Amino acid sequence: MKRFLLIAIVMLLGCAVDVCAQSITVLDDDGVPVAYVAVTNDQGQLIGATNVNGVLEDIKGNNVLCLSHVAFKPMTVNVADLTDGVVTMEGTSYSLPDVEVKPKELLYMQTYYRVTYIDEDGPIYYRAGVIDNTYEFANQKVNTKSKSISEGGSGLLKFLLNTIAGGVIEDKCKIHKESTYQLVNSNDGKWAGVSVTTDSTGRKVIRDSESILGYIDEDMKDGKRITTFDNWLFKKHLEIAKEKNEKKKQKKQEELDKAEEEEERSFYEVYRMNEEGYSAIGDFVMQQLLVKGVFKRTKKQYILVLESFATETAYIDKKEFKQTRKENEVDKSYEDMLRYEKAHNIPPLAPHLKVQVDKLFEKKK
Repeated sequence: MKRFLLIAIVMLLGCAVDVCAQSITVLDDDGVPVAYVAVTNDQGQLIGATNVNGVLEDIKGNNVLCLSHVAFKPMTVNVADLTDGVVTMEGTSYSLPDVEVKPKELLYMQTYYRVTYIDEDGPIYYRAGVIDNTYEFANQKVNTKSKSISEGGSGLLKFLLNTIAGGVIEDKCKIHKESTYQLVNSNDGKWAGVSVTTDSTGRKVIRDSESILGYIDEDMKDGKRITTFDNWLFKKHLEIAKEKNEKKKQKKQEELDKAEEEEERSFYEVYRMNEEGYSAIGDFVMQQLLVKGVFKRTKKQYILVLESFATETAYIDKKEFKQTRKENEVDKSYEDMLRYEKAHNIPPLAPHLKVQVDKLFEKKK
């Protein structure tokens, strides 16, 4: 009898845990799932991020949710007001003006980026910067020069992220010669075990033999391509495809497996395209890199959100380059970066996060 009661109690506790683990699904105005939405409470403390299907499995008992994503207006919702846990986000209208292509030596593109590191205590690191990119058509070479500011809740964290992650962050903000779509769609739609198929809604699906890696949405009317994908799985396929030596392949796979255990990286990116569906190097509009992991020292979960925006594109020659870069110089301070955002119509940081980021720089003063 006692054994039966014990089993019954365990089963009831298990049911109670399941009931408490409430999920949400985030959609856009068209009912399409929004992947990689950062979700915090109203104090900016981390709850989690949606997966590639727009689902956050557990909101951890929070009654108020704050959602932010590079391509959508930030929003705050009360869980009690949701129907079946569904949240609909409204898109932003950030875009680049059309650029006349001229027979010049260089493509010049200025990009703005910001990084927010959020854990269970809230935003504890922030970095923002402006990068001058030039692409030489003759030798297909990209050169960059950047200015940035940063502040952190602890000197150690700021040092680690600036020295270790800083170079990686700025590399992600550079313009690149090939878009994700061009890589995936090469070789008749099959590349390194990755294929692109079209579902019943007309949406293109990036998949491998086991799962969906992401989606490609094309709007021929607006001339825009949006690619959403699981960056770790995508990179895994890329590394395997490039590897020719079996021994090196095995070593690289072990490194990737170890990285998977420590963190997850996911991308969302937007490129302009023409009527034929082609995107060139200068058609980058914006991107978001979201990294999820656990900080080893504190054992706290964290997300690092990198947002990058193209703010100016021009075709110039080498004589014009120095003058162009001089005209686009940006001073290095938090206030300067905020002014830059406003001047270039960049969607501001979500209000619940900005309040906490402001406090980081107030402490510095």
